[in-house]
Amino acid sequence: MTDSSPAPTYRLARRRQSGSFLGLQVGPLSLLVFGLISLLALPLLTGSVLAGVAVAAGCCLVALLPAPGGPAHQVLPLAARQFARRASGRDRWWAPLPAARSTANESRRGGQPAVLLPPVLAGLEIVGVARSAAAGATDSVAPIGVVRDRRLGTMSVLISARGTEIVLLDPADQHQRLGAWSAVLANLTRDSTVVQLGWSLCSAPASFTAHRQWLAGRQAEHPAEPQHDQVAAHYEALLDQISPALADHDLRLWVTIDTRRLPRHADPAEAAVTTASTLLEQCRSAGLVAGAPDSPVAIAEAFRIRADPGAVGRPRGARRGLAEHAGLASPLAGVHAGPLSLLNRWDAVLVDDVWHRMFWVTQWPGSQLQPGWLDPLLFEPDGMHTLAILCEPISSRASRRRITSDAVQVESAVAARERYGFRVPTHLASAQTAVDQREVELQSGHAEFGYLALAGVAAHTLEELDEASRRLMDRAAQTGITELRALHGRHDRAWAASLPGGRAPSQGLRDAVR
Repeated sequence: MTDSSPAPTYRLARRRQSGSFLGLQVGPLSLLVFGLISLLALPLLTGSVLAGVAVAAGCCLVALLPAPGGPAHQVLPLAARQFARRASGRDRWWAPLPAARSTANESRRGGQPAVLLPPVLAGLEIVGVARSAAAGATDSVAPIGVVRDRRLGTMSVLISARGTEIVLLDPADQHQRLGAWSAVLANLTRDSTVVQLGWSLCSAPASFTAHRQWLAGRQAEHPAEPQHDQVAAHYEALLDQISPALADHDLRLWVTIDTRRLPRHADPAEAAVTTASTLLEQCRSAGLVAGAPDSPVAIAEAFRIRADPGAVGRPRGARRGLAEHAGLASPLAGVHAGPLSLLNRWDAVLVDDVWHRMFWVTQWPGSQLQPGWLDPLLFEPDGMHTLAILCEPISSRASRRRITSDAVQVESAVAARERYGFRVPTHLASAQTAVDQREVELQSGHAEFGYLALAGVAAHTLEELDEASRRLMDRAAQTGITELRALHGRHDRAWAASLPGGRAPSQGLRDAVR
């Protein structure tokens, strides 16, 4: 007897449009009100009807018309800010050299090496915590690295991870893995100090550098044997053939705690490591292959990979191992974690010698989804790209308030359409069911998260960056994500938020992507 019950599917919540009236947000609504007042008041004050009409028309255009990078009422302030930064030269940043002398001076003053970081990363430093048996990898002498954000009062621990064979599992096993991951998220919200959980996947075409170095070594050992040259030529041709179809991936998880929520005498770094160790155990039980918390050198390496995704496949294990076993302290790791230069432009940011362009997933697909729906965006070997998901747990009290507010809003909208004989749209008819389902899940012990998804592409020239952006749009469309917005005027802040260091988006970026 076979089970004929339909396979479960998943649906992602639509972005909440808070503070809206007649479909308009506070910003455009204020502009329209100001335009209406100007239309009535300016003719009385100046005696010119044309002035009132001009101001009202300008307010309407700014409030309602779209622009590259977002609505016009959001883009214009960003454009003015970018123009001011470029005119004053604040759109460029270079690291002070020599770095070793700067670090020594900072250490003598008792400060952090924040001067070696660009403004978007100011306040970050990497500190070391002694590795314990609970944190894993007890055979390593390297300390556990913790990213401290002095500006926000947070501490983050990074964990290297890799995916499992979930794409090869039966549908029932895939759903079981997802259920286990939802349990991980639910357990994480029980810790009131956790303010962010994130993961970042950085991908680049496979370089096969280690294979080519091995091949060169074999040829050097047998320089006078033609058969080895023939085999080497075939092996080189094989590498050239398969390299476009393969990609190197670097996956990092991180958990961030708010040190201001800890007891007075608690050690913030130890508390962050304890939280990460608990998360690590739960991830392993959920089928995710995760290693021990990263060392300071590994964190610096992760930051450098995000600056240059092409470094994903470069061999670095020997150098990293020597640095870790030497017990390098955080200042050196901090120096090598940050970029040496940063140039912020309207449509891209140049980090060292690599251009980056960041996109915000404004809306997730509204249709029912299967477990592997995001695979085209994650694993397609198509240039250098990054996908970062930032999740912030929402308290049960705030979730219940949101559910009540959403239920009242949906019921009011349906009642208004039925009162005047308008057709109730399909998405509105199913919205009440979705709200009821959220309430059931909340009562079952699950938790709600606010999330921000940032996708980025990288290239060495602007022409290649434009082509990579078009390919990213195409891959996102294959997953059902059709609303992908370039974060023009704030690519530097978005790039900083996508780093696996727990740096939450600035308030300006939060306001821009709401």
